[in-house]
Amino acid sequence: MNASLEQINATVNNCGQNSPYLLANEGEYQNWRARKLQYRQELSAIRVFELDAQGRMPRSMLELLRKQVAAYNFVIFESVSEFDKTEFLALNRQFGLVELDANLGADEDSVTSLQVVGDTDDRAQYIPYTNRAMNWHTDGYYNPYERRIDAFALYCVNQAGRGGGNYLFDHEMMYMLIRDQSPEALGALMCGDMLRIPANVQDNRIIRAEESGPVFSLQSNNCALNMRYTSRPQNIVWKTDKRSTDALNLVREILMDGSAMIEVRLQQHQGIVCNNVLHGRQAFHDMAEQPARLIYRARYQNAIDLDKGLCMEASS
Repeated sequence: MNASLEQINATVNNCGQNSPYLLANEGEYQNWRARKLQYRQELSAIRVFELDAQGRMPRSMLELLRKQVAAYNFVIFESVSEFDKTEFLALNRQFGLVELDANLGADEDSVTSLQVVGDTDDRAQYIPYTNRAMNWHTDGYYNPYERRIDAFALYCVNQAGRGGGNYLFDHEMMYMLIRDQSPEALGALMCGDMLRIPANVQDNRIIRAEESGPVFSLQSNNCALNMRYTSRPQNIVWKTDKRSTDALNLVREILMDGSAMIEVRLQQHQGIVCNNVLHGRQAFHDMAEQPARLIYRARYQNAIDLDKGLCMEASS
């Protein structure tokens, strides 16, 4: 199933008046670019925001949190004591994240428990359930266009004895670096047929239908930027004309350069709430004398909205 060009065009038309992510809006782009770079100079990407005893972000931090999200598209937090999954979801609601994605492998509450599983477990065929390294990707890149993953959150119950760190690359910085170097490449990456995800077929049963769409698109709910990408060649088929190939090579070159990459190794009781940034994971090894690595993950079909989260908190 292809991403509907009508859906894509409708979103573009809705956002076209003021979106900095459309090539026609150069003035808006330059203003957004200057503001984002200024925030990144002022703020540390790896600052850890401490929650209060009730697992809440202090209201006094709201304006700083807004800037942190605008600068890096993620926030690192730390809880006083261990969260269960209910508390984890409650924290995410403070960021306005409510549209949970019930993805393959998730628990009944739509939270995924990322840990190494045994060879007899069907999930063992998927890298997140092993201790292997994960290359650059955005979450849910294989989802249908109408179920795009706009945000996700992680929470570290137990970290591995060795390894297991994450590396992050703000997808808005990727957009900026491409646009500054080659607007033509950016145009290719926004085409509705830039990538195709083959169907997931197991035991002659279609688990997930074939899907295609753009790398960069606009979120219909707030006109923010969404990115779909994976470095795993066996899971994706790219458009092969020269313009598209040059654009894809530019993405790869920027990722290999690594100058905008941020490394984070979550400690116990720490987590990340983010708009769906590019990310990967180092290989890891659990130690016999300590609990195995366990990370909670929740995916969302809406982006961070701190004002919405504040309103929900006030009404609860």
